This record gives sequence, structure tokens and C-alpha cells, in this order.
Amino acid sequence: MDRDLHCCKMMPFGLKNARATYQCLVNKLFEPLIGKTMEVYIDDIIVKSKTDGDHGNDLRKTFDILRAFSMKLNPKKCVFRVRLGKFLGFMISSRGIEANSDKM
Repeated sequence: MDRDLHCCKMMPFGLKNARATYQCLVNKLFEPLIGKTMEVYIDDIIVKSKTDGDHGNDLRKTFDILRAFSMKLNPKKCVFRVRLGKFLGFMISSRGIEANSDKM
């Protein structure tokens, strides 16, 4: 795993642009997965799979990246095997990502 993250200058998290810096970091770390099996927005991550059989492998790739860079997840905020739900105001289902009808 390439540990060269020079595009994201690390800085103390108390600074005003810490969220943008963190977003740059997760974009770089998960670049090979974003848009394919993963969507990321700052500290919200969704791992999506076309089939149940693929989901284990997709999660494994995500956890391998997290482990390689010593990143931790808060288990109280983790939810697994969700077939339908809201993510950043959108509806996530087996059909894909759709607009939330409550917001239209």
C-alpha cells in the first residue's frame, strides 16, 4: 500500500480547514474504491456491493486500507448489512442511490 499522502498536508485538527484536510486524506486512501464499491463523505463511509457474495470482499478491501493506515472506526456508529437506508439525505437500496422522496 502506497503511504505517500503528500497531497494532504497533515495539520492539527483544531484548525478551521481540518474537515477539508480529512476529506482529502480519505479521498486519497480510498481512491481505488470510491465510486465502485464505496462512497465517502468526511467521516461517513458506505460500502456497497452488487451481490451478497461480493460484500465480504468489498468490506475486506476497506478494512485492509483502514488497517494499513492505522485508522480506527467507532463501533457504536457502524451498521452492517443494511439493504435500505438513508445516507447523506439520499436513499440507498438494491436499486442504487436515489433522491430521498421526503426531501422532494
